[in-house]
Amino acid sequence: MAILNIGKDFSTDPAGRFYSDGGDSSGEEFREDHLLPALKQLTHNEKLEIIIDDSVEGYGSSFLVEGFAGLVKYGYMTAEDLLGRLQITHTNPEFEFYKNKILQYINEAKYNSKKYTPTTKPK
Repeated sequence: MAILNIGKDFSTDPAGRFYSDGGDSSGEEFREDHLLPALKQLTHNEKLEIIIDDSVEGYGSSFLVEGFAGLVKYGYMTAEDLLGRLQITHTNPEFEFYKNKILQYINEAKYNSKKYTPTTKPK
């Protein structure tokens, strides 16, 4: 099983929806530069473990929607396919809330309902 530790591999302060929101730890950046490449490297039946609580204090809904549900909304994969590839883990019981939100946002996303137009990374 491949592992993506958000706090160690991406950012200890993930925030915002788009690159253009001004930070360098947005949901768009996470999806496009970390989550999608990790998913593409998986073998046919392999899962990607996402560790959500290591060195991270919490998440905003805009980050979670764009970072996870954006894969469905922009047509990268269906919610069913995505949920079948992910295993979201945490050791801190308070992060069960964020895990449930991620699953909710993925399940509510409408497949291929929006064309992806990249925003500009801040300089």
